[in-house]
Amino acid sequence: MSKEEQAFLLIKEYIGKAAEIKNAGELDALDSEYMSRLGAADERYEELLTGISGLARKQLNRSGKGQLHDTAELTGDARKEYLMVQQLLNDNLLTYHFQPIIRTDNGKIFAYEALMRARGMEGITPYHILKYAELAGRTNEVEEYTFLNILKLMSDKSELLHGRTVFINSMAKVQVSPGKTAEIERLLAVQSGRVVIEITENSQFDDSKLNEIKEKYSSLGIPVAIDDYGTGYSNISNLLRYTPDFVKIDRALISGIESNANKKHFVREIIDFCHENNIKALAEGVETAEELRTVILLGADLIQGFYTARPSAEPIDEIPYAMRTEIRTYRQELEDGRRLKIYSAEKYEKLPLDRLAKDGYSCIHIGFGYTDGSVTVVGTSHSNSGLHIICADGYQGKLVLENAYLSNTAGRPCIDLGNESSVTIEFIGSNRLDGGGVLVDESSRLFTEGDGDLDIRLSGGDYYGIGNSLNAAHGRLEFGQDGTISVTANSHSGICIGAGMGGEIVVNRGRYVLNAAGASCIGVGSYMGETRIEILGCDFEMTGGGAYCIGIGSVSGNANVHIIYSSVRIALYSQQAAGVGSLTGEKADINIENMSITIDISAADLSMIGSVFGGSDISILRSAVNLTGDGAGALAFGGINGKTKLRLTDIDFLLKLTNTLNTCVITDNDSIHLKGGRYRITLNNQKIDTL
Repeated sequence: MSKEEQAFLLIKEYIGKAAEIKNAGELDALDSEYMSRLGAADERYEELLTGISGLARKQLNRSGKGQLHDTAELTGDARKEYLMVQQLLNDNLLTYHFQPIIRTDNGKIFAYEALMRARGMEGITPYHILKYAELAGRTNEVEEYTFLNILKLMSDKSELLHGRTVFINSMAKVQVSPGKTAEIERLLAVQSGRVVIEITENSQFDDSKLNEIKEKYSSLGIPVAIDDYGTGYSNISNLLRYTPDFVKIDRALISGIESNANKKHFVREIIDFCHENNIKALAEGVETAEELRTVILLGADLIQGFYTARPSAEPIDEIPYAMRTEIRTYRQELEDGRRLKIYSAEKYEKLPLDRLAKDGYSCIHIGFGYTDGSVTVVGTSHSNSGLHIICADGYQGKLVLENAYLSNTAGRPCIDLGNESSVTIEFIGSNRLDGGGVLVDESSRLFTEGDGDLDIRLSGGDYYGIGNSLNAAHGRLEFGQDGTISVTANSHSGICIGAGMGGEIVVNRGRYVLNAAGASCIGVGSYMGETRIEILGCDFEMTGGGAYCIGIGSVSGNANVHIIYSSVRIALYSQQAAGVGSLTGEKADINIENMSITIDISAADLSMIGSVFGGSDISILRSAVNLTGDGAGALAFGGINGKTKLRLTDIDFLLKLTNTLNTCVITDNDSIHLKGGRYRITLNNQKIDTL
């Protein structure tokens, strides 16, 4: 018989005997015997026996048989450990390390789990603390200290935890004194938005006790997590009794899951059940890249383990960039239904897209291992490579696109500049992005240059061409290319250039052709936040259709717009619209100088230039202005609410307006200042001499 066969039989024999064990002492003796009998067998079998022993010990603990019941049994080291734990409880020397719980959708820290430690007592683990506390009848003190210590730390040193949620382990069956209960509940109420209580699933809870626990935390607004799910009493029907907010899938199911079909099947069922019942699934004890990838592909929402981050006394604010990238890669693999291959570009490398696509790559990483320099991506403008680009956080270099055709799943960026980066993109030839645009985080900056063109095609859900999503702000966008940037979007709501929460935009040159249709569409600017836009020496054309449309400015935020030495043409067909300005923002500050501007809008409520429902401060100097508006509440300048200040100097003004207001602007005469120029005004098919 081979060594492997002998080891297998010993393990099988051990499992049979472990099932009959009555207490921890017997289990210790059994472990010692079979470790010795395994002898020189492959160390993998020793690891297997250790894992099985751990599960058996956990089951003993849950049944109440895993602890000693008489201090007289304690001798030697055990006696010392017992006395150390008593001192620890006498002086409340419990302290805590915090292990990050990571989101699988973006690799960011979602929360921390507070893990008990013994201050200044080497060799005393949480296992020792609980073992000897139960022997001494003091588990209620462990429970009290756990809550009081952590909640007070959260209150006194909130910055230590970076404002994030903390998972607190609770022994739900332990009775806490009434006085301490009241204090704990008071502190929980204060931290209700930042605490999750972990309890271990236990079928020994009767329904009345379980309902008492659930009602207690529900009344305080505290979510509940079931810990160690997948072992002991775990089953779906029992989980329904708890109706938790989080389920933590036990390490025993996660270990080696990548090569165990049964574990994969079981974990997938748990995760699917969680999602069907609006429960977040957390895989705990993730210790390898293979385990990480597998649980993400199975759909886990959250992960925790040594592989992503170890516990520490001072919680980290974020995990390393490389780890976040790995997590996002696996998540994208899940969503795309295929394995991503990432090419990590070297500094100054020139990358042929057709070769990378042929080799099966779908993503290019830039700036991994360096923070400056440049990378050139070369393609064929009519051939979709299927690749997208991610720049590392902090990258301060250049990306050259030469006839590059990039694409990504709708709603995801074709180029992601990363956080706290400053990237110059140079356009050579004809370049195209399909599905998503260029993501510029609020902490980053984008510069453009070159004489090439960029064509962005967007569809599917909310969108942005260059900037950020509708619920975020963008970093500084500075355009300096000579070629054309065109954005075509046919989807729900979005922004061709800008972001929902606004930011700073500087257009120094180039040509821009924007076409958008959907519920809400913005050419350049923001949706909710304040936007600051400077346009100098460019050719701008915007066509939009939808319920709410903005050419240049913001839907509900303030707009500060300065345009000089440019040609601007805007055509909008909408329910409510502003050519240059804002719909519901409190203020629109508009300065137009030395340029040609043509605006044609058809909408129920509109302002050609200014804020439809807010105040407007408008100055136009030495420009050709051609405005055409049609709508019941159509105005040339400013809006129906708020005060409008208007200064027109040496302009060639042509206005054709149709409305029911029978005026071109609503303001007092003292707020209108006209100097020089030529004015041709037609209001409701009647030529008039004044605004």
